[in-house]
Amino acid sequence: MIKDYLEKVRLLLLKDAFYYHLLFFLIVASLFIFSIIQLETIFYFSPRFKITAFSIVLIGTVGFGCFWFIVFRKAKRNDIHKYTLENLATRLGRAIASNKSDIILNALQLESTDQNRESKQLSRTYIQRVYKTLDSSDISTLQNDEKRIKTKIILLTVWVLASLLFFLNYNSTSDAFYRITKIQETFSAPKPFKLLSMSGEIHIIGGEDAEIYIQAYPTHPDTLHLKLTPSQVSTQKRDSLELDFFATPVEDGIFYFKLPELFQDYVYYATVESKHFWEAWGTVSSRPDTIFVTDRPKFEKFLITTQPPSYSKLKTTTQEGNIALVEGLKGSIARVEITSNRILEESYINLSDTIIDLSIDYNKAEGQFSLIDDGKFTVNLVDKRGITNRDPIPYTISILPDSKPSISIIKPSPITELGDDQIVQIELEVSDDYGFTDLQLAYEVRRPTYLLTDPYVSMFIINSLVKDSLNQKINFEWNLTDMQLMPDDEVHFHLELTDNDIISGPKKTTSGSYIIQVPSLTDLYEDIENYQNNLADNMIDDLKNIDKIKDRFKDLELKMLKKNDIDWNEEQSIKSLLEETLDEIKNLEETANKMETIAEQAEKHKLFSTDLIEKFKELSELINEILPEDMLKNLQSLDQSLENIDLNSLKDILKDLSQNMDEIENGLDRYLEIFKRLQAEQKLDEISKRMQQLFEQQKAIDKQISDASPEEKDDLSNIAQEELRNIEELDNILSLTKDAAKTMEQFSRETAINLEKLMDSEPATAAQSDLEETRKSLMNADPFEATISSSSSLKNIEKMMDEISAIQNDFNKREVQEMVEKFQDILQDVLYLSTQEEELINSVNQLSRNSPRLRDYARKQQLIQDQLNRVTQKMLQLSSETFAITPDIGRGIGKANAAMEKAKSKLTSRNLSETRSSQSIAMEGLNEASLGLFNSMTKMQSSGSASGFEQFLQMMQQMAGKQQAINQQGMQLALGQMAAAAQQQLMQQMLDNQNSVRKSLEQLIKETRYSGQKGMGDLSGIVADMEKVIKDLQRKKFDRKTKDRQQRILSRMLDSQTSMTQRGEKDKRKSHAAKKDTPFKGPAGLPNDLGQRENLALQALNKALRLGYSNEYQTMIKNYFNSLILIESDTSRNDN
Repeated sequence: MIKDYLEKVRLLLLKDAFYYHLLFFLIVASLFIFSIIQLETIFYFSPRFKITAFSIVLIGTVGFGCFWFIVFRKAKRNDIHKYTLENLATRLGRAIASNKSDIILNALQLESTDQNRESKQLSRTYIQRVYKTLDSSDISTLQNDEKRIKTKIILLTVWVLASLLFFLNYNSTSDAFYRITKIQETFSAPKPFKLLSMSGEIHIIGGEDAEIYIQAYPTHPDTLHLKLTPSQVSTQKRDSLELDFFATPVEDGIFYFKLPELFQDYVYYATVESKHFWEAWGTVSSRPDTIFVTDRPKFEKFLITTQPPSYSKLKTTTQEGNIALVEGLKGSIARVEITSNRILEESYINLSDTIIDLSIDYNKAEGQFSLIDDGKFTVNLVDKRGITNRDPIPYTISILPDSKPSISIIKPSPITELGDDQIVQIELEVSDDYGFTDLQLAYEVRRPTYLLTDPYVSMFIINSLVKDSLNQKINFEWNLTDMQLMPDDEVHFHLELTDNDIISGPKKTTSGSYIIQVPSLTDLYEDIENYQNNLADNMIDDLKNIDKIKDRFKDLELKMLKKNDIDWNEEQSIKSLLEETLDEIKNLEETANKMETIAEQAEKHKLFSTDLIEKFKELSELINEILPEDMLKNLQSLDQSLENIDLNSLKDILKDLSQNMDEIENGLDRYLEIFKRLQAEQKLDEISKRMQQLFEQQKAIDKQISDASPEEKDDLSNIAQEELRNIEELDNILSLTKDAAKTMEQFSRETAINLEKLMDSEPATAAQSDLEETRKSLMNADPFEATISSSSSLKNIEKMMDEISAIQNDFNKREVQEMVEKFQDILQDVLYLSTQEEELINSVNQLSRNSPRLRDYARKQQLIQDQLNRVTQKMLQLSSETFAITPDIGRGIGKANAAMEKAKSKLTSRNLSETRSSQSIAMEGLNEASLGLFNSMTKMQSSGSASGFEQFLQMMQQMAGKQQAINQQGMQLALGQMAAAAQQQLMQQMLDNQNSVRKSLEQLIKETRYSGQKGMGDLSGIVADMEKVIKDLQRKKFDRKTKDRQQRILSRMLDSQTSMTQRGEKDKRKSHAAKKDTPFKGPAGLPNDLGQRENLALQALNKALRLGYSNEYQTMIKNYFNSLILIESDTSRNDN
């Protein structure tokens, strides 16, 4: 009873919920349909979209039905909590009796368990009463849901509004509803406007522009796009690209497009795309039309070949036609070769409005033109249809410059003095782009203005120019001897360089003007004398500065001995002194350079004899020897000691530097004395040289007078002016002779007296008178009288030359005599020592091994050795003055010295047999040295030379003669006219002779090396060539190379002979006055103390000379003994 009632209530509630949700579903579905219809009016949905929307509605409907079918089923099975009988009983109980909400639930439970209870009647009574209550109750309270009511109202309101909107826009919605119902059909959205091509199909020629007009109606867009698509498929990506252009309307609805150059067919159409997503029409396009392009002829191959003119020797170049610049020298030939895509009717080149036709062959054309000026040209094509290539590319012609040649003169300087050899060394650099034609030297000889002569102008070609070498250095000697230049003449010259341009004509570059001056001897000697005087003054200043520096070093040395540290002021003082010392060293180096300059100028103009020039060169080298070897090292150590504050080291270094300054001062004193002596000798050379030139000048004037006639008064007047110069020159020479006599007096009184006599001699007075008479006769236009006086003056000048030559010879002989005396002194000393050593040998032979006198004889051996060291000192001093101290003499002295040292040691150890042997060797060495000294002295006397150099010169002359004979044999062999046996015999003779010459030369080299000689030429190179010749002859080989080597050997020998001759001339006059400050007693002039005073110094020398001389030892010993001699001389002067 209760259960049935509740089931009815549940069914009622389910229906109520179903109807509510059905209403909700229908309203939502109708709203969805309305929305789709409304959107269709805008977007014109596709069939696919419409099917999707229809499917959504259908699926929603089926889903809704299935859902509620399931709900009803589950509610009936009491599976839905909301619709269970217990839940409904509780809800009804609350609605009927709010204070007893469970009465219905209790009744339902009693009813379901009634059969199991005892008081069934009571239960039925309670159930009936509850049922009556339910039956009389109103269950509508369960159905009333305010939220549902509000929802229904809202949904119905929305539905009504949607319906009103749908019906208000009925025209469009009805069409949309129709389109929606036609699910399978596609409906296009209406276009807002239409596009029409007003140009239609277009026909143009390739490369031309195209114009297209598009009309839009009834309305028009703001912007219109025009798309061009190639109508043919191309393998080239570039030709397959789609082109896109846009334009704005030029008039109402009219759009204008100007297309660029087109070269292929295109399909074109105009199009406008919608800007917004709600514009369903998407795109509006015009009907496609076609642009038909007719091909123009074009280049498939284009080559331009440029051939430069032949003189440039440049290679031909070829370039592609895509390079619009054609470069080439003026006169180049440009050849054009083209291949077109069409068969050609005509082709031509338009060169600066000049038409040049090309030859045609099917689709090819070729031709050429000359590059003359900068400009432009085009290549034009015309095919069989008469169509031309559009807008031919203008090619630019650029003429490469052929620059003027460049010339740069390195030597001589713009103004230079001509040397005595009359040769000018010219060194220049030339360059050009493509080569040269010639190089010329143009010159003008200008005489002094008082001679009133016109300049002499000439030109000659320099053949050393290599025409094909673009950059080159040229060195050549210009010999001006044939110009017969006189003092005060000038030669102005310039160089002219011409290139090889045969097109525009050779271009010429002219260098600047250069001047070669011919100085007078007077000017040259005055310049050198002034230079020397300044140099002497500087050396005197250097001596004063060095003396001050030396004193400061000594003062510092004394101060440092009294101190244990250095204060700041003393440190600064030492640094200042260090800088002054370095500056003074630089001054000495500059002095050496200045001395070299004097020698170079004298050698260039041959102002002095070869002998004197060599002395000046050696004097410049002597400056370097003045500086002690350890001085720079000491200066560096001084600087380091200051940095490290090493007082002990500083004291030692100051002491060493003080000694160094002493050595420099003494050396510079000696240097200054030698320099003054050379200046005195220079005066003699200057007198001789200027007298010789005066004689030559007067001789030339005498010839001019002989050739002149009395009518030629102008010429005679000019000659008189030249004679006046000779008169002045003779006066200058006599004045110079007076100065030379004063200068020479301190070196040679006899020479000074002879010079004074020359000044007052009859030839000098007569020469002056004759020259003056000659000038007067010339001024009176009396060439006959002038000839007589001129001839007389020549004779007197020649006598003066003889007298000055005699003075010089006398001076040289005195030097030789002094040198011989020195040799005699040394020879006597060596012979005396030989007798002393012999006596000592005899004495030792008489003693036994245990004799107490052996110690005394050891001391005597020491005394003899000390005497030998004294002799060695004198000989070393002499070796710096002459080459007559030969290696044999040096070896003999060294041999004796070493043997004496050994004998002394063996005496001390009582080894008598070894002692006797060593003493015998010592005596043998002394005898060898004596023989060498005697031979050198004899040769010196016979040759009249104090240098001993003629020995070597004679050997070289003999070897050169032998070599010349060998070379003549080689010439016979080279002719090839001898029998084989005779050739073999001749080659063997040549081999023997060449070996002999080589051995002699090697011996000469060995001797010159030991004697320290210079100026011998490349003797080692001669030996090397000889060895190669000997190898060839040993292999029975004689070819051109062998012959060339033989000629080179002879040439080098002759060069060396020339060098030796100059050296010999120098040594003929080289000597020093003998100094004998120590009293002598023995037969050989040995000192009383037998050299004991120098014992300590000579012990060190003893070891150095033990095995004989070498070049290095000679230099070291010379430096040492020079300083020792100066100390000894100072001591002797103080004693006196």
